[in-house]
Amino acid sequence: MKTLLAIVALVVVAGGAWYVLFGSGSEGAVSLGQPPKPKTALQTAQATGTLLSTRSFEVWFTRGGRLVESLRTHAPTRKVAAAALAALLAGPTRSERASGVSSAIPPGARPLGVSIANGVATVDLSSEFESGAASRSLKLRLAQVVYTLTQFPTVDTVRFEINGTPVDVFSSGGIVLDHPVGRVDYKGLGPKVPALAGTWQPLARAPIAAPIGRTSVWTGRQLLVLGRVDGSPVFAAYEPLTNTWRPLTRPPGPVGSGPIRSVWTGKEMLVWSRTIQAAYNPRTGRWRPLASPPVGPAPAVVVWTGRELIGWTGTGAVAYRPATGSWRTLPPVPLRGQLSSAGVWTGRDLVVLSGARAAAYSPATNHWRRLAPMPEARAGASAVWDGHEVLVFGGRDAPAEGFAYDPGTNRWRRLAPMDAGRAAAAVVWTGKRLLMWGGETGRPGAFVIPPHGFAYDPRSDTWSALPPAPLRGRLDPVGAWTGHELLIWGGDPGFSDGAAFTPSG
Repeated sequence: MKTLLAIVALVVVAGGAWYVLFGSGSEGAVSLGQPPKPKTALQTAQATGTLLSTRSFEVWFTRGGRLVESLRTHAPTRKVAAAALAALLAGPTRSERASGVSSAIPPGARPLGVSIANGVATVDLSSEFESGAASRSLKLRLAQVVYTLTQFPTVDTVRFEINGTPVDVFSSGGIVLDHPVGRVDYKGLGPKVPALAGTWQPLARAPIAAPIGRTSVWTGRQLLVLGRVDGSPVFAAYEPLTNTWRPLTRPPGPVGSGPIRSVWTGKEMLVWSRTIQAAYNPRTGRWRPLASPPVGPAPAVVVWTGRELIGWTGTGAVAYRPATGSWRTLPPVPLRGQLSSAGVWTGRDLVVLSGARAAAYSPATNHWRRLAPMPEARAGASAVWDGHEVLVFGGRDAPAEGFAYDPGTNRWRRLAPMDAGRAAAAVVWTGKRLLMWGGETGRPGAFVIPPHGFAYDPRSDTWSALPPAPLRGRLDPVGAWTGHELLIWGGDPGFSDGAAFTPSG
C-alpha cells in the first residue's frame, strides 16, 4: 500500500497525464503521460518517447567482462537522460560491488551534457572517460553508455564527445567512432541471454476509464475487460485485428466491492463477484443471471475445466456447470481456512497453493489430495501450466526465484532466478515460454517499478528481457495471450492505456 501511495504521489507531482521529461538540450521528449493516439509504434516512439517507468531506469555496469543491468530510482526530473548518465558514472553501490558488479568507466569521469535529436543521443564526457584504457576496457565503457541511454525509446544510437569535441577515434584504444553507435555494435558484450526479439504496438484508446477490481478474459477474438469506476460497472471489448475498442452492455446490478473473477467457457464469460453472478454472451451482447453459489464471497481461485467452473473461496470449493445451470459443493479442501495465493488447471486437476502448502482436486474422482509442499511459502504468487509442470513465480516482496511442480513425481524444483524478482505483474503462457510484464521489484521499503518485462524458457531454464514497451510501469495490469501476441492494458494507479507485444518468429 505504501508503494502504491508513493506512485500516486509521483503521478500527482508530475502534473497528471502530460508531464514530460527531457534530456539536457533534448528535442526528443520522454513522456510520463499518455501519448497521443498513434498510428504505429514507430510514430509513437518518435513523437513522444514514452518513458519506460515513472520510478526507475536502467544503468549498465559490468561483471565477468560483460554488461549487467542495475536499477536506479529517480525523482521527477526534466533531464531523465542526464540523470541516467549521472547514475551510471556514479558507479555501482557497495552491495553491487560485493556481488561482483563493477564499472569500466574511471571514477573521475564526469558527464558534461546530453542532447537527443532524431533518435541520436549526443553525449559529452570529461577527458577522464578515455584515460588509461586498453581496447577491451574502452569498448566496455562505450557499451555501458550506449546500453544505458538506448533504454529510452527516443534514443536509437549514441554519438560521443570529449570536452565538447566530437570523437572520431579514441586514440588510446584505436577505436573508430565516426558514426553514431547502438547496441548492435556491442552485442558481443551484452548480457549472456539477449533480450527476446519482438515488437510493441500501442493499443487504441479505450472507451472506459481505468477500472479497479478489474477482470478480463480472452475469447479467441476479443479481450473483454470488466471492472468498476466510482462504484459503477464498466465493460468493454478490444479487438486486436482492427485495433479497436467498443463499450459493452453493463452487467445487471452492481459488481460490488472486492475482487471480480471470471472465466471464458468458449461461448460465455462467467463472472463471479460479491454481489453478482452472471454470464455474458458476446454473440448476442446479452447478460443472463446465474444461480447463487452455495458459498459466500468471490473465490480466491477460479478456473475453467472445459465443462465447468471451479472456484475456491478459502472457506470452501464449488463447481458451476453451464449445461445444467447448477452449482455443486466440492469435498472439503485440505487447505481449508487458508487464503490461496495461486491456482492453475493442468488439464486434469486444479492445483491450488497457499503459503507453502499445495493441494490438487480431480473432477474425475471428486477428490482432493495433498501435494508436496513448496520449498518456500509464496503469498501472492502467479502460476501457469506449461503442459508438463506448474510454474510458480513472483509474489509478495518480489522474490527472484521461482519453482516448478511435476505432478508425475509429486516433486518441486527450483528454477533459475530472475535478475530482479517481481510482484503484482501480468503473467501469461504462450505455449513455448512465460511472459511477465509490469509489477514491482526490490525489497520491502525499497520497491521500484522496473522498465521492462521478462520471458522465461522452461526448456533451457533461462530468463531474457523483453524489449522496452511504450508504456509506463504499473501494478497489476491486465494481461492476455492471443495466440501470437501479448496484450497489456490498464493497471494501478489509474492507467487506461495498453500495448501489444509480438515475439519475432
